[in-house]
Amino acid sequence: MTIVKTDNTQDPQLASLVSNLGDLIRQARLKVLRAVDTAQVQTCWQIGRHIVEFEQEGARRAGYGKQLLATLAKILTAEFGKGFDASNLRYMRQFYQAFPICDALRHELSWTHYRRLLRVDNDHARHWYMNESALQNWSSRALERQINTLYYERLLASRDRSAVREEAATNIRRMATSPTDPTRSSEVLEFLGLPDTASVDCPQAL
Repeated sequence: MTIVKTDNTQDPQLASLVSNLGDLIRQARLKVLRAVDTAQVQTCWQIGRHIVEFEQEGARRAGYGKQLLATLAKILTAEFGKGFDASNLRYMRQFYQAFPICDALRHELSWTHYRRLLRVDNDHARHWYMNESALQNWSSRALERQINTLYYERLLASRDRSAVREEAATNIRRMATSPTDPTRSSEVLEFLGLPDTASVDCPQAL
């Protein structure tokens, strides 16, 4: 976040007021984004469940076949925007299949986190990354880095796990000053049906 300083902030009382107001605004935005994250994850899971259950009755609804997602996407996109296109609906279906127990989901994670997790084929690794991401408060970008560098697999194979953990933690700390995740910002806006603008700034570490 860029802080614009003016000559008026040389007044210590005014600077303190500006700091307090800034903290209030950031905390409020964080609460709103967390609420959106929770609602988005739950909604995507429920959409995936409904699609899977509909497909499981395929014998009676064979007319839709492979065109179901395309049909749904056309209808939902027209009313709710591109956040519900065929690609996203496919992710939602996969989300439900990979995490069939809703209560087992970690509410600390965003939909962008789960999109990253769906790329992990191994079920045990996927759940480990989910829990570790929540416990360590990884951003979605940090989670992606850990997956891409095979963090889970390297921990299992290493005789010195503390060294692997320290290396990973160091790399994550270096990411702390990186720009916010544009993918996550875009996905939140798409879910809300809002226009995607460069001015939107979604906090990272959720």
